[in-house]
Amino acid sequence: MWTIYLVFWAAAAFCFAMVLVRVIQMKRCTEIVNGWFLETVRIIRIKNSTTKAKFFYEYDGKEYQGLTDLGLSLKRMNELSKGYAYRMYVNPKNPSKFAFDKKLTLGNEIILLVGGILFFIFPIAFQLYIRYWRYF
Repeated sequence: MWTIYLVFWAAAAFCFAMVLVRVIQMKRCTEIVNGWFLETVRIIRIKNSTTKAKFFYEYDGKEYQGLTDLGLSLKRMNELSKGYAYRMYVNPKNPSKFAFDKKLTLGNEIILLVGGILFFIFPIAFQLYIRYWRYF
């Protein structure tokens, strides 16, 4: 029975780690630059798919192109207009890494955080439920 609980807690730890990694990536992006939106790219994998925005920007005299979903919700991504300049945040230590905005987004970080909380609480609630009904 405890192995099932450990699986749930491992899933919770994974969700929390993913949120932490994404937040750290966003916090490292401190330099403000103008980036031009090129297109949305749908990345299809075996079990899931994700949509990212492709931007072009210049930093320290060098040109960069990259994909990001940091700070971008799917709704906001659909509102971007091709060829328009947007303010973005670049990581000065690694200029190829950037974030569109420094806010947590519902589709990415907040859903992962809620999922992690649910994975963590479910085994505890289940155990309490079993103990409660055992006495009746």
